[in-house]
Amino acid sequence: MKKPTCLILVGIGVLLLVGVLVFVVPIFVDMFQEMQQIGAQHAEYKRALRQFANEPLSAEQEKLLSQLLEDGGETSEPQSAADLEVILSTEPYLTYMKRQEAEDYTDFLAYVAAMPTFAHKNVVLDRLKNFLGTEVEPAEQEIWIDYYYIIRDWSKTGKDAANNGKEFKEILQKHLVDPLMNQGSGTAELPTKIVKMGIISTFIIEENEVFHHAWRRRLLNYGTQEGYLRCAIATPTEFALMRSFFEDAAAFESWMTEPFRVEEDTEGEENK
Repeated sequence: MKKPTCLILVGIGVLLLVGVLVFVVPIFVDMFQEMQQIGAQHAEYKRALRQFANEPLSAEQEKLLSQLLEDGGETSEPQSAADLEVILSTEPYLTYMKRQEAEDYTDFLAYVAAMPTFAHKNVVLDRLKNFLGTEVEPAEQEIWIDYYYIIRDWSKTGKDAANNGKEFKEILQKHLVDPLMNQGSGTAELPTKIVKMGIISTFIIEENEVFHHAWRRRLLNYGTQEGYLRCAIATPTEFALMRSFFEDAAAFESWMTEPFRVEEDTEGEENK
């Protein structure tokens, strides 16, 4: 299904869902124009996200990689993901994490447990404000942000609004529509923002896919040990966030090495 058509169908589906509660949503007439504007924003954002996810390590990051490989005992023998998390719990990487978050963590798993961090939530809030084209009311902020992470977690294996419509609508209703309607401080813009957020959900899902593609390629190019460490160094916050969506290190590693979805064999062309 072509992207504009998919966005319109998702938007209409969300519109109908919200319309039951608010009777009339004045966004319908401007739907196509809204899709074009949001689509253009997303195209630019996704280009920047791909560039960020695939950015080669800097000289300083390469030095850190060498330290971690030395600490872990560079070897051709297979190492489990749990072993690699032990390497990420050594002093060089903990110091590196502290520079990213301005916080001390006792080990890598403590960093994972802290996800999503305050810093990452602020990044998400700014991103949502940009896509929604309006301010997010203070009383609503946690609801919008929580919904973002719920969708990231739900879609980690490739689920989307088009192929998993019933599940998606249930999540949208339970974690976005109902909380916003019930918190009682909504503005006249709220229904329009909810419809936009339903559409933006398709972009949130693609964030998982972008990082999965970049990390999987590193594992294929450098092998499990070096590839895994490169992923953790290149994008530490996103790496820890995605790890937090999995029960253990083995499940996370399995996710990185397997296709994001069945159609991922065309991913190379899509990500050029």
